[in-house]
Amino acid sequence: MPKVSYPARRLVGVRPAGETILEAVRALGYIIDHACGGNARCGTCCLRVVEGAGNLSPAGPEEAAMLRELGLSPPHRLSCQARIQGDIVVLPAC
Repeated sequence: MPKVSYPARRLVGVRPAGETILEAVRALGYIIDHACGGNARCGTCCLRVVEGAGNLSPAGPEEAAMLRELGLSPPHRLSCQARIQGDIVVLPAC
């Protein structure tokens, strides 16, 4: 099971593969804003991937479009869309 680290909030935990970053961080006890309910429409759940970007699912068209609208590119991801496949370290970005 992958390790998820959110150092700005001192969260470290192990979560199941395939879970979104949003789900994982919330399960570890921290709330990430996600005004659109996790549908890649608002960008409020944006994070910066510090380590392990290759351990996330590829950005889909909705996520890529929202990141472009926000003027962001990798290493930024929407936590509601990026699915964890291995160890990652993320920080708040937006």
